[in-house]
Amino acid sequence: MSRRSVALLVLAVVVGLTMVPAAQAASVSSASAEDVEVMAGETGETTVTVWTSGTEEEQDVDATISVDDGGQPFDVEETTVTIPPGDSESVDLDVDVDDDADPGTYTVYGDANGVSFDFTVTVEAQPPTPDFEDDPLDAGDLLVGETASGEVVIEEVGGDTGLEGVEWRIVDDDPDATLELNDMDGSSWGEGSVQTGPGGEDTAEWQITVDEDVDQHESLSWTVELEDARYEYDETRQVDVEARVIYPGYFGELEFDDPMVFDEPRDETDEITETIELEVPNDGDQPLDVSSVSASASSWDISVDTQNVPDEIDARSTETVDVVVTASTGLSEGDYDFSATASASDYSVESGSYDGDLEIVHDTRIAVESVSLGDVPIGEGERVTATVEEELGYNDIYDLEMTLEDGPDDWLTVQSAPGGLLAGESDTVRFALEFDTDAELGTNYKWTYEFDSDDAESERMTIVAAPVPLDLDPIRDDLSGHDGLVADGTLEMVETMDSQMRSGEADGDDVSTILTFGSASTLYLDASEEATALLEDGQYDEAQAEIVQASAAYNTMTLYAERLEGDELRADSDEVLATAEDDLTGLIDEQEAYYEQQLESGDLSLLEEATIQRDLARVVLLQGDEERAAELESDAEAAFEDYSEAVATGESAAQEADEVWESMESEQFVTVLGQPLLLNPAEYDTVTDRTAALHESYDEAVAAFEDAGESSRAEAVAAEHETRASALETARLSLFLAIGVYGLVAAAIVTRTARRMYWYLQDARESVAGDFLV
Repeated sequence: MSRRSVALLVLAVVVGLTMVPAAQAASVSSASAEDVEVMAGETGETTVTVWTSGTEEEQDVDATISVDDGGQPFDVEETTVTIPPGDSESVDLDVDVDDDADPGTYTVYGDANGVSFDFTVTVEAQPPTPDFEDDPLDAGDLLVGETASGEVVIEEVGGDTGLEGVEWRIVDDDPDATLELNDMDGSSWGEGSVQTGPGGEDTAEWQITVDEDVDQHESLSWTVELEDARYEYDETRQVDVEARVIYPGYFGELEFDDPMVFDEPRDETDEITETIELEVPNDGDQPLDVSSVSASASSWDISVDTQNVPDEIDARSTETVDVVVTASTGLSEGDYDFSATASASDYSVESGSYDGDLEIVHDTRIAVESVSLGDVPIGEGERVTATVEEELGYNDIYDLEMTLEDGPDDWLTVQSAPGGLLAGESDTVRFALEFDTDAELGTNYKWTYEFDSDDAESERMTIVAAPVPLDLDPIRDDLSGHDGLVADGTLEMVETMDSQMRSGEADGDDVSTILTFGSASTLYLDASEEATALLEDGQYDEAQAEIVQASAAYNTMTLYAERLEGDELRADSDEVLATAEDDLTGLIDEQEAYYEQQLESGDLSLLEEATIQRDLARVVLLQGDEERAAELESDAEAAFEDYSEAVATGESAAQEADEVWESMESEQFVTVLGQPLLLNPAEYDTVTDRTAALHESYDEAVAAFEDAGESSRAEAVAAEHETRASALETARLSLFLAIGVYGLVAAAIVTRTARRMYWYLQDARESVAGDFLV
C-alpha cells in the first residue's frame, strides 16, 4: 500500500469517529439503609442499597456512601461502590457503638452521590452477665468420701443491668465427684437467689461430694455455664471449678532398716541393749492420733520395748519411735524375725505394720596398746612389747597388716607381729629399740604403726622414746666386783668408750658393741668363778653348766670384739680375750679329766655312762675338737639306747607281773576287806604256777631297772613285789583254813546223816513189829 493510501484511510477513520454521538454517565436514583439494633460497646451492621438510572450505553456509577452521625454515640464507616447503570448494589456498613452510649433509638442520615437516605440505630443496654469473682474457683482440698461446701462470689460483669438469679449448667463434669451450686437461681426472687445491681456481686454456696474410691491427691474439675435467670438475654459465660482430693490420716509403710551391732566385749556382758529407730509415717493429709506402737522379735533371746511413742503425727509427716532391743551375746550373726504394729486412736484407721528382719551383726574391733619408754640411753638396746587384741570376741581376724605410718625409719625395728587374731584373743608385737649417736639427745621420737584388716576398722599404735646419754655405771659396778685381767681389761674398754662418747668421737656401732661385750664379759666372769669354786669342792656335775655358760659368754665376747671399729678398742679386746681363753681352757681340761676318770672306773649304770659321755662330748666340743666330740656323742647315743632298752625291759616285766596279778584277782581270789583270799582248793595248782610267774617277772623288772640306773623305779617295783608276795602268803593260808572248815562241815554232815539213818531204821522195825501200837 502506498503512503497516500494509508493517509487517506487514517483520515477516514478520524472523520468517522467525530461523527459518533458521546456516551452519558448514569446517576444514583435512590438509596436506602436497614435499621440497626446493637448493644452499647459493640458493633452492629446496616445494609445500604443504592439504585442507579440510565441505559446500558451509559457508564457505571461510582457511588460514595457516607453517613453523618451528627455527634451521636457511634461511628459508621464510609465506602465507595461501583454500580452499573439501571442497576443496584448493596453494601454492609459497620456501626461501632460507644461503650458509654445511652440506650435509645437514633436516626442517622446518609448520602450516596447526593441522594439522601436514613436509618435508625437502636442502642440496647448490655445484658446482665454472671461470673465468678475467682475464675477458676478453687474449692481447695476435699476429703475423700465426704461432702464439703463453701462460699462463691457471683459478679455481674455486663455493667448495665443487675442479676435477678443465675442459672447454671455443668457442661464438663468430673466423674469422681458431684458439684452443686446453691442459692443461685431466681425462682424465688428474693432471699436464696443471686441479686445484684449492674457490676455488683452477691454470694452463693458451692457443695461438692467426693466419691469413696477416688485416688489421693487426684484433681477434680468442672466447667459450669452461667446466665441470667430471666432468659431475656442470650448471654452466657463459662467458668471453671477446681479441687483436690485428700485423705484423712493413715499409717504408711513402717521402716526399720538399721542392724543391731554387737560392739561390746563378749566376755564382759551377757546381753547387749541398743536403740534402733522405727519410722512411723502418716501418709494422710490430716493429723493422725496414735494410740500405741508395739514391737516384738521371734527369738526368746531377744526382748523388745518401744519408747517415745508420739501422741500425734502431722499430715504427710514421719515420727521416729525408739525400739529398745536387748539381745543375748550368744546369738549367732544373721536375720531374726521382727514385727511392729502402730495403732490409731480412731479404730476405723487401719493399723500400720512392719514384718521383716532384725539383722544382728557381730562387730570386729582391733585394740592396741601404745608404749611410752621414756628415756633410753644411747647404745643400750631395749626390748619393747606391745599388745594387739581383737577385743569383742565374735570374729577372727585373718588378714592383719601392720605398717609404719609415721616416724623415723631408724632405731626401732619390728621383730615380730601377728598376721591375724582369734576372736577375743590378743597377741604381742615385739620391737627392738637402740639409739645411736645420730639421735638427738632429749628429743621425743614417736613411731606410729597402723593395724589394718578387711574385717575391722584400723587402729594405731604409738611407741615413744627419748635418747639420753648412756649411763655406764651399772656395767662398771658389775665389772668392779671381779678381779683379774679379764675384768680390768674390759673395764678399761668401757672407760675408753666413755671418753670417746664425751668427746663426740665414739662410733655409733661401737657403743652398742662395747655394751654387749661388757655384758658378756660379766657373764663370763660370773660363770667361770662359780665353776672354779665348784671344781675346787669336787662338784663336777654342778660345774658342768657353769663351764658351758662361761664358754657361751666367751664366744659372745669373741663375736662382738670382731665388730669393733676403733683400733684402740680392738687392741684392748684382744688382750682380754687371750686371758679369758687361757682361763676357760684350764676349766675345760679339768672337767674333761674328771669325766674320763669316771668312764675308766667301770662302776656306772647305763644312765650314768650315757650322761657322762654326753657331758664329756660337750666339754670336748668346747675345746674345739669336733671329731672327738662327735665320737663321744655317738657313744652317748648308744649308751642311751642301751638305757632305753633296759628301762623298756623292766617296764615290760613289771607289766607282765601286773597282768598275772590281775588274772589271779579276777579268777582265783575272793577279796574281803581289800585282802585277796583263796577259798577254792581246785585253784591251788593254778595259783602256784602263777605265783612263780609273778615272782619271776618282778625279779626281772627290778634287775633291769637297777642296770639302767633307775633306782627309784627299781625300789618302787620291789616294794610292790613285796606287798603282793605278802598278800599271796595270806591267800595260801586262807586256803588251808578253808580246807579245815570244809572237813568239819563234811564230818558234821556225815554224823547228821548217820543219826538220821539210825532213827529211820529204828522206826521201820517198830512199824513192822507193831510196837508203836503199845
